[in-house]
Amino acid sequence: MTDNSYFENAVRDLYEAIVHVKSVETISAQHKSNIQGRTSSHDVDLYWEFTDGDLTYKTVIQVQEKTTLGELFTFMRTIRDIPGQTVGVVLTQPVYQKDIKEMAANAGIILYEQIIPEQDIVEPVLSNIQVNVDKDWVKVEKERVGIGDEQVQVMSNPKYAFIYDGQGNCIDSVQGIFDSYGKQQSGLNQGEKKSIVHQFNTPVFLETNHELVPFVKLNDIKFDLELVSVNELSGEEMVDYVLDKVFRYFGG
Repeated sequence: MTDNSYFENAVRDLYEAIVHVKSVETISAQHKSNIQGRTSSHDVDLYWEFTDGDLTYKTVIQVQEKTTLGELFTFMRTIRDIPGQTVGVVLTQPVYQKDIKEMAANAGIILYEQIIPEQDIVEPVLSNIQVNVDKDWVKVEKERVGIGDEQVQVMSNPKYAFIYDGQGNCIDSVQGIFDSYGKQQSGLNQGEKKSIVHQFNTPVFLETNHELVPFVKLNDIKFDLELVSVNELSGEEMVDYVLDKVFRYFGG
């Protein structure tokens, strides 16, 4: 992963996370936009205007892979040209120069420093999990033991349940099935999501907490599998970081 793509992805994820923010009210969020200032317009990576109910804050977020005094000075002029309580955020690699840190602090620019990972590491992530029992089989079994409409429940989190064959032998677990697909990665590319339906060749069962119906027949297991980079910054965490720094800067 290049430095540019790492930070560009971070800005995109930050932008997408803004819509879920509840602690403030977003007035405007613009990705890769042109913002009009007092004297001229400015191309910015991300513009976020929000209010806490009392004051309105304007945040300009820019990618600068390796921040220099010249880039910081240009960004400072952009910040000062936008009226109101405006602060800048620079997504950049770690800054070690004292003069750059001092200039950023005096100019109302927050340095969001991140080390670029040497290699991209991806992990499988599951979502929309459905563990589907055979409802017709369960209905017949409940009628057989005379419990009518009484509920028969499996574990509250069935992904941790064990799977049994017709003789009561434990042959796998729901989590084991998830892990097997994760290891195969099913020919996925990073960011691509695949819907999977795992079916069984022979009848299998899940254990319950009911004395008269100790097992229920399992039909299939459905879930979505996606390969996600674990190196990427979390959009939600970035939003929290930016809000905290903005409020601290303005004395909130």
